[in-house]
Amino acid sequence: MSKIGTLKINILHNLTESYIAGDKKNVKDIFNLIRENRDFRELYLFYEEIENVYLEDKELAKLYVENVERLLKEKVQKVGKYCKELTKKFPEENIDSVEVYSLLDTLTENDSLKNVDKKIIARRKLVEHLTKNKEITESTNEYTSNEHLLHFVLAERFNNNFEKMLSEDEKTKLSEILSMSSEDLKNGFETLKEEIDGKIGEMMLTEEEEDVKNKLDNVLKEARQLPMTKYNYYKLQQLRNGL
Repeated sequence: MSKIGTLKINILHNLTESYIAGDKKNVKDIFNLIRENRDFRELYLFYEEIENVYLEDKELAKLYVENVERLLKEKVQKVGKYCKELTKKFPEENIDSVEVYSLLDTLTENDSLKNVDKKIIARRKLVEHLTKNKEITESTNEYTSNEHLLHFVLAERFNNNFEKMLSEDEKTKLSEILSMSSEDLKNGFETLKEEIDGKIGEMMLTEEEEDVKNKLDNVLKEARQLPMTKYNYYKLQQLRNGL
């Protein structure tokens, strides 16, 4: 049986592929599977939300991890049977893992002499994650009821109109992004930011209207602050191509 973090990644991968292929029925079926079991849905959303949780106080973060570990174990026991069913529908694939998901998965394991060191390391790394300040950009888009599910693949103009599917060119670009390794994503993300920085900088030097300059400056600030995700990589590509 796949653990929650692994299942979440596999589900999101299948959902993304279905969306890109224009398979609305499968997208709807996947959404329904997530909603069907309340405890699994709660775990799924918690794994999503913890990526952006920030706690300034380290001792508070330690208490948070301690309580989360207990609650996670209780929840995972409740969804064991359901996770087995989902694992059959979404078997493990060769997809890059998400570190914070792996750390949470480690906390859900039963305590034993064999995993003491692994769980200690997981707790410490989770505290480090929680106490690291994160840049979060707010979106004014209306998302689906599972609001973060497609956040790294749905461009803003698609979030308000699910019926409008991607063009062939956009499907190709998104497929390329989804298959990127973590290292390629990191390098590509920095390159895009540098290109956008240079292009907007040149535009601001030649622009005479203060109003336009201010808008360009705001766009540049937002681009610089975007955290590294595949969705934001896509957004930066769109921005660069539109300059």
